Amino acid sequence: MGKVLNPSPIISIIDDVEKCEKEAVDALLALPDKRSCKVVINSGGGSVYAALAIATVIKLKQLAAEALVLADCSSAAITVFAACPIRKVSPYASFLFHPVKWSSEDQSRLTGAKSWAIEFERVNQIYEDFLIAHMSVKRSIIRGWIKEERYVTAQELIDLGIAEPIEFPEDGVIDISKHRRAHKTAAQRHSKPAKIRKVG
Repeated sequence: MGKVLNPSPIISIIDDVEKCEKEAVDALLALPDKRSCKVVINSGGGSVYAALAIATVIKLKQLAAEALVLADCSSAAITVFAACPIRKVSPYASFLFHPVKWSSEDQSRLTGAKSWAIEFERVNQIYEDFLIAHMSVKRSIIRGWIKEERYVTAQELIDLGIAEPIEFPEDGVIDISKHRRAHKTAAQRHSKPAKIRKVG
């Protein structure tokens, strides 16, 4: 019997990016350099710093990361999507591009406010430059989307060559649950898919 290859590890960004940051970074750091993995994304965004941290680890370790966008990949989450060399999107997905936003309830002295204004502009430029560099698309297109605060469809990204469509199975289901994946035998992996049972 041939050797069964380990499935690609799955890292999930299914919430505001900063809420997933520690778990995602720890999981990515634990992978060997240049290892393949899947990054499942369904996030409305969040902290640009958190997104840049996750994206930086992917780049530093030269991971063969495959982004899988389920439905929403907006704002800062697009940074993680862009960092993955392989990008796949469901036909239902949308991507909201907009300028970096900053809000704080903390009181700040004038000097601190000025410093934040400079940092805000710097991060906003980094965000734009990162998307342009990794998506290999014209600056005018990305800048236009950001300026218009535009929702971009999965099909538009596919047409521009930024992403590929997720291929759905013609029959049966794809079982990606950790419990089922861990307990499948080699024989089960090669058997015919079970019939879908209706649950009342």
